[in-house]
Amino acid sequence: MKSPKSIAFHTFGCKVNQYETEELRTQMRLGGFEIVSMDVPADIYVINSCSVTADADSSCRQLMRKLLREQPKSRLVVTGCYAERAPDELREMSSRIEVFGNHEKPMIATALGVPTACVEAAAKSGVTALADRTRAYIKIQDGCDAHCTYCIIPSVRPDLVCRAADLILEETRALVARGFKEIVLTGVRLGRYHDEPQWDFAALLEALVAIPGDFRIRLSSIEMTELPDSVIALAASNPKLCPFFHIPLQSGNDEILKRMGRWYSAEQYRERIRTIKQRVPEVALSADVIVGFAGEGEPEFLDTVNLLQDEGFSRVHAFRYSIRPGTSAERLSAHVDPRIKSERTRRMVALDRVCRRKFAERFLNKSVTVLQESNGKGYTERYVRADVGFTHPEGSFVTFVPSQLSPEGHLVA
Repeated sequence: MKSPKSIAFHTFGCKVNQYETEELRTQMRLGGFEIVSMDVPADIYVINSCSVTADADSSCRQLMRKLLREQPKSRLVVTGCYAERAPDELREMSSRIEVFGNHEKPMIATALGVPTACVEAAAKSGVTALADRTRAYIKIQDGCDAHCTYCIIPSVRPDLVCRAADLILEETRALVARGFKEIVLTGVRLGRYHDEPQWDFAALLEALVAIPGDFRIRLSSIEMTELPDSVIALAASNPKLCPFFHIPLQSGNDEILKRMGRWYSAEQYRERIRTIKQRVPEVALSADVIVGFAGEGEPEFLDTVNLLQDEGFSRVHAFRYSIRPGTSAERLSAHVDPRIKSERTRRMVALDRVCRRKFAERFLNKSVTVLQESNGKGYTERYVRADVGFTHPEGSFVTFVPSQLSPEGHLVA
């Protein structure tokens, strides 16, 4: 009897990409393929690429060159945003590379030999082959039409598409029944979710938290103008919705925000953050920040630092700005010296460490609930890292009272 073909996956980038990899993994498993890790020989390697920065493109090319060199007989498939943005660039690396853009992702399983019936069955069942055994991602929305000047995403994911609410609810029920304790909702513009006629984002969340079971819902990145009061109220009143919001800031300076094509001022952002803090007790707030955008001097950079410090963020994700060909920011003047960008990025990373530690200190000698992971660590509902040891089963909720912080800033007993 012929053994099934083996296939390995590697995902770069956002949670939307991670979910789409899981979709494909489910299709391949139903089609009889053996799923293996990237560090063993496989018949097929699938790389789901990111193209949000030049570094993301470089990392993908580096991995492809490694596979071309070390796996001369394997099929190599590249999909994702890099494949959508520059397919010819990838094909020029080798005739062995098969390229599928984002809009072609639904065709990959069939192209690799999965029967159509299996692909259709996977669409009905939802994601089943999860790499993470403690939390599950569910993509509810795709696409962006914001056209921020620095961003390539509207070019590679231009269509705003929302999944049917009944499919999201069915998939969530199945994952909860299988024992998953945390469901992470993902989307490029999460707050733009809308499924006619009655389902908006708040209605979907209300239906999700009403599902019976011991689990929690976490939101991925959401724009501050797309986070309605009804969702904030739900986070304050229902413990199933994690009191954690990751809200992109990008800059705390109005002139830089205008150059970025963002649609709010720094003061409007502050006001929204303060409203959330007033309504949700001990809420955790996280932000994306772009460091070294064109025109950013030291005063503009400090405006961002001051906003983050003033408002008590729990963590900061700093991205060093790099010019993306094809974006309007490419044509801006006053680009920042790379050495200055690197220095400011280091300062922002240091601020992130301070923010995480200060926020974690709030929960010393208080009861917290952690989702246990395989390494003995986990995250609280507010996304604070904690070390609860190996005495509890993986994927279970553990409640304990931390008495100190580790050198890394983790909560420990």
